[in-house]
Amino acid sequence: MNDLVDELRAIVGARHVHDRSENLDRWEVEPMRKYHSRARAVVCPGSTQEVAAIMRLAHETATPVVPVGGNTGLAGGTFAGDDERAIMLSLERMNRIREIRPASRIAIVEAGVVLDTLHQTAAEHDLIFPLTFGARGSCTIGGNLSTNAGGSNVVRYGNTRDLCLGIEVVTPQGRIVDLMSELHKDNTGYSLKNLY
Repeated sequence: MNDLVDELRAIVGARHVHDRSENLDRWEVEPMRKYHSRARAVVCPGSTQEVAAIMRLAHETATPVVPVGGNTGLAGGTFAGDDERAIMLSLERMNRIREIRPASRIAIVEAGVVLDTLHQTAAEHDLIFPLTFGARGSCTIGGNLSTNAGGSNVVRYGNTRDLCLGIEVVTPQGRIVDLMSELHKDNTGYSLKNLY
């Protein structure tokens, strides 16, 4: 098992892999304290390519992977269980707002962007991102998408997935799939972004 942790360190750097020698409560204990995971390690990639390399390694070694966002969810979605083979994949370092396009009202962001940061950046461009709720200062866009969070503006603007035009996905085998789109209405085939 230590070989796996060493390989993860080779992918993302030693300081971005946290193992059982450290206190992992920040990632393993969810807000309601109902679930407490016991993962082998927490790995924090900084790019899509690093996520892909981690997923390839996990696939090759049959290692369970549990993604972690801001750890604000109340549904137990980041619960890794007691499987000490599992790794938790924290996207907290993938927190860049890559681009804001005011004319088309599009923001391209990474999964680890905190919702409130997106609100502030949108406001700098005289725009709003309508998703809002109490955890906005710590929840992440990736977590919002994975739970299809609604919030207090849901009746007018829809859930998170309604606000998402496209995504970039890393499959369990480590393949990067580009499902980015700028079309607000796209009825060309299946909505693959909602399958992931």
